[in-house]
Amino acid sequence: MPIEFIFAIVGGLLCGFLNTVASSGSAVTLPLLMFMGLTPLVANATNRVPVLIAALIASIAFIRAGVIDWKLAIKILLPSTIGSVIGAYFANKLPESDTRLLIVIAILFAFLLLFTGLKKILERELKEGAHYRIFEVLILFAVGFWLGLIVLDGATYLLLALIVFVRLPLVKANAYKNLTILSTSVIALGSFAWGGNVNWELGGLMAIGAVLGGFLGAKVALNPSAKVWTFRFLVAIILLELVHMGTQYFHRIVSG
Repeated sequence: MPIEFIFAIVGGLLCGFLNTVASSGSAVTLPLLMFMGLTPLVANATNRVPVLIAALIASIAFIRAGVIDWKLAIKILLPSTIGSVIGAYFANKLPESDTRLLIVIAILFAFLLLFTGLKKILERELKEGAHYRIFEVLILFAVGFWLGLIVLDGATYLLLALIVFVRLPLVKANAYKNLTILSTSVIALGSFAWGGNVNWELGGLMAIGAVLGGFLGAKVALNPSAKVWTFRFLVAIILLELVHMGTQYFHRIVSG
């Protein structure tokens, strides 16, 4: 088996696990796919395969655990999915240079979130019911648009939106997050596949790893210690993204 196949399977496993427990699994798979020679557009498209599979596995686990309220799920899914349709449309039209720029912006913004009381937000206990007004609808639409456009760190924004604005506790927010990722990924992947931009061989190998990653991630996310580990995973992932981004920038300067 070529070493690239092994990297793809392991990358899919990490993507599935990280996306389920916290977010930013694409921080592993997007750079990996571009390292394998895919263009930013094809990498962005192919990356949706493991993201979708992991979200499917995690959603099944959360549904079996009785975490999902389908009335609320539909309210969350509707604006998010509509946003993802529009985002996926623009993703297919976006120049590669703009795609790279958006990836950098996503990483920097996620890094800034670490210094805004994110840990306290994730760990707090919410006793009042879910909020769902026009403002929350607009927030979910905006996050859905980003998930369709560039999925990187979109799960972080979605998790925060569900906790801060919709006011869901962490375990439930994680459940609805994965359900939303599943819905928006179906839309985005369909759009990319229609344009012939998906590398199904690498995407399929990553999906194999994502099955196990999503299953293991759901087990961790349902654990009472999830509050502590979610923040730690987010910090580690985003710092690794920054290191990778700095390394690429330094390499371009040296080679240029």
